[in-house]
Amino acid sequence: MKKSYILTVCAGLMLATSSCNDFLTELPENAYTLENSVTDYKSAQNSVNGIYGVYAKSTSLGGYFYGFAHCMAGIWDYSPEMVNMGYKQSSPNSNLDDMWKGLYSTVNAANAAIEGITRLSDDKFPSAGEKARLLAEARCFRGYANLHLLWFFARWFDPAESPYGIIYRDKTAELSNLMIDRSTVGQSYDLIIDDLRYAGEHLGDYTSGKYMSRQLAKAMHAKLLMVRGWDGDYAEALTLVNEVLSRPGSAAIEPDITKLYEDAWDSGEVLFSRYIGDMSNLSYSEFIYSYGLYFNPTFTDIVQEWLEADERYPYITGEARSPETWQDQHKDNILTKLYHRGRYDGMNDKYTSYNLRFAELYLMKAELLARTNPADIDGALAELNRMRQAYTNPVLAPVTGIATHQELMDAIFREYVVTLLMENETPWFASLRFEHDGRPWIRTLKPEVDFSENQYCWPIPDAEIIAHLNKIDQNPGLE
Repeated sequence: MKKSYILTVCAGLMLATSSCNDFLTELPENAYTLENSVTDYKSAQNSVNGIYGVYAKSTSLGGYFYGFAHCMAGIWDYSPEMVNMGYKQSSPNSNLDDMWKGLYSTVNAANAAIEGITRLSDDKFPSAGEKARLLAEARCFRGYANLHLLWFFARWFDPAESPYGIIYRDKTAELSNLMIDRSTVGQSYDLIIDDLRYAGEHLGDYTSGKYMSRQLAKAMHAKLLMVRGWDGDYAEALTLVNEVLSRPGSAAIEPDITKLYEDAWDSGEVLFSRYIGDMSNLSYSEFIYSYGLYFNPTFTDIVQEWLEADERYPYITGEARSPETWQDQHKDNILTKLYHRGRYDGMNDKYTSYNLRFAELYLMKAELLARTNPADIDGALAELNRMRQAYTNPVLAPVTGIATHQELMDAIFREYVVTLLMENETPWFASLRFEHDGRPWIRTLKPEVDFSENQYCWPIPDAEIIAHLNKIDQNPGLE
């Protein structure tokens, strides 16, 4: 395949003293390049396509990312550092550094596309709507990446005036603009919402989980509000979720669980996935993630009990072998919905993370109804069961016997964990948002771990602090 080069981050978002060549990365032909700036409609399209390449190329942004989140929640024990929340600036973690760099490389690629498309005169596009759509696609990507930077590298849980928001970049990175201050938490939220709202208004409807869509933008906006939980957020999030459910595009729940995971990013249930089908050599992080599942196929006792009691358990777990070099090694009860390589039933290299599935929207609606109208237990429970009853292989029995609001919230949390196990960041934030016995579920899932609110985010990488000449503040407690 023909290759070209992209400047993902000039002089680095990691090391301002490095040369630009340190960040030259080989990408597919459709990537935005210095030699192929935005001069017409085709190159405008290419600039947006290039964002997907940068995102896919960032090898730590797949399953590894979400695996760490499950360790933090106390659901999986693959990484003791994440389970114990022992991460610090003073003890660098290369995986966190790579995630930081990958997210900012995505932001940088989005900014390059936005700048190029904005500069291009309207008459270069088939219509004003098409120009707006391309801008919306790039802005959706920028909002998506910045939201994950806020969720994992900033104090997203702080009040609006907190100075520990993200380092917000709306220009292509150059030596002249690298050293900027952190935004406040409130400013960070506002800027991300502005991108997602624009995307929700101007993007096209969902057709494939490989691409950004109107439905994804609205759903991510709703998730932001749910995680934030400020006054009025739940009501606004419910409106957004209802909008997506009433206009789903071609998205729908896949009734056959096995087919859902075999199809991966080609499933109509997957609203967004990190597509690496054209970059098979980039499946490394997904393989490491799934290989970790091979070595560590068990979960917290509570979660394991939930899994084994669920009708889906035999469909998402099974016997697997280690890679071809160790063919005589086998294990049972592997999470085969994600551990693709090494299955007895043949090779399937669709390594993917399920960044957002259509089924999650019904769980979001159930939670939002429960929070905005606590007295209507039946109404919220109906949405949870609507999701469960959409599956036919296997048939999922409806959740019954719910008499109190606390029982309802416990049932919704359980469904988040079982349905989305190891797929995205949702179970992590749910473990903080939902309470059991008067405290967040995370305390029940890992009662032996001593941690504080400071550990609800990761440290800004040491290299980034140094690049800013120590003029940006580290997240408190993570120095």
